Amino acid sequence: MKHLIKNILAGCLFLIISSCGEDFLDIQPQDSISNSQFLQTLDDFEAAIVGGYSQMSLADWYGRYFLLIPDIMGEDIKANASANRGAAWALFLGAPTTTQNENREFWQEIYQAINLTNSIINSDFTPIASQQAALNQVVGEAYAIRALAHFDLVRLFAQTYSFTADASHIGVPIVTEFDVDSRPTRNTVAEVYAQVIADFQQAITLMTIGGSNTTFTREAAQALLARVYLYMGDYNNAETLATDVINSGNYTLVDSANYADQFLVGDSPEAILEIAMTATDNRGSDHIGGMYKETGYGDYLPAQDLFNLLDSLTDVRGTLFLRDSNLDGGIYAGVDGFGRRVNKWPSAGSAIATDNVSVIRLSEVHLIRAEARMRKGTPDEAGALADLNLIRERSAPSVTFGALAGTALLDEIMLERRRELFAEGHRIFDIARTGSDLIRTDCPAPGSCTRTYPEDRFILAIPQVELDSNPNMVQNASYGS
Repeated sequence: MKHLIKNILAGCLFLIISSCGEDFLDIQPQDSISNSQFLQTLDDFEAAIVGGYSQMSLADWYGRYFLLIPDIMGEDIKANASANRGAAWALFLGAPTTTQNENREFWQEIYQAINLTNSIINSDFTPIASQQAALNQVVGEAYAIRALAHFDLVRLFAQTYSFTADASHIGVPIVTEFDVDSRPTRNTVAEVYAQVIADFQQAITLMTIGGSNTTFTREAAQALLARVYLYMGDYNNAETLATDVINSGNYTLVDSANYADQFLVGDSPEAILEIAMTATDNRGSDHIGGMYKETGYGDYLPAQDLFNLLDSLTDVRGTLFLRDSNLDGGIYAGVDGFGRRVNKWPSAGSAIATDNVSVIRLSEVHLIRAEARMRKGTPDEAGALADLNLIRERSAPSVTFGALAGTALLDEIMLERRRELFAEGHRIFDIARTGSDLIRTDCPAPGSCTRTYPEDRFILAIPQVELDSNPNMVQNASYGS
């Protein structure tokens, strides 16, 4: 990991320094600049945090693969015949040296973000009194990005929290300081979650300045911490944090008529945190939309399993599919025989890839609270049903939904997560954290139709480059030593 982390830090420094003025570059060689030298003013900190969001927007994190890989490993998204990007993971045939290197890119880019935020968090800079709140906001955002980074890494590369009774199974290395000589071991999943929670809590304390939905705010950290608590089975805290976000009054669900537009226009009333994708940031086919669009790579399509969940005649989410007559009547057609593609990110032409990418929306927060209310020690069925119905009735206003209770209610909440959050990077994580089996009725290839929990390959392989450079690193089960 030594050479990898050194390259990561150099990249972080470049992102920060390149925003600070030409004469600032002449202080000393880039790879030996210390925090105290490149973080000298509030403007430097504000420039540095932009580097963190730039990392999040990369194709190897929220720009593309983090929304793609977890869904193509599930049952709702299916590879077409020519797909290669991510296809090995979709078929559970990935390896430490998989050709497309998605696992290596996840590892490298996300740890680069962690080291960048560590530069901000560990700085000794003391501002003038009038700038303290603004500096606290930036440092709080750095804590939040570091928390999300560790959380995303542990979800990708380690088994879910409940895999062992005390979450003592191996997770990922926790990195809170840069050390060029470090050969880190993998912390336990329990330790990683503890770090994630501590970082989000610190972020919530520090962030007092409201911002846009394309940067971290107090509520964005609360919403993501609610997600963390849901994953670890702390349902009381998940409900409490979700309620705090809902009651903040800062977000409202998009109505049925404007539902589809929120993914094209961005900046919707229910967007809590999303990644800004402007014409300047345009990543073309490397944007998540390019993985689904015929005018992009077009590698992935909705599977019959997803069509079976969404009635396009009554559910507004059915409008998030785009007709493609080239697929009519074939294995990629819908239940009506018409071929369709995922069109959740519909920008096209000169504006292609300018759709903002969701990290967390109010819809998910309601579903987090609904699930938590059902799974906690004393279930709140009325409250859970109320949250569920807000999403169901918005999505299918012409349908009258009957009452549900008990297991039937919980099952419907989980199905609603699939309907509402498809192609947003949740599915394999939901399957794993609930201890469920993967059953594909529309199977992309023999051998990948059914996976029984616990499953070694619900997670990715540690990249070979990391194993080669760090003798303390160990591989995940089923991927070799």
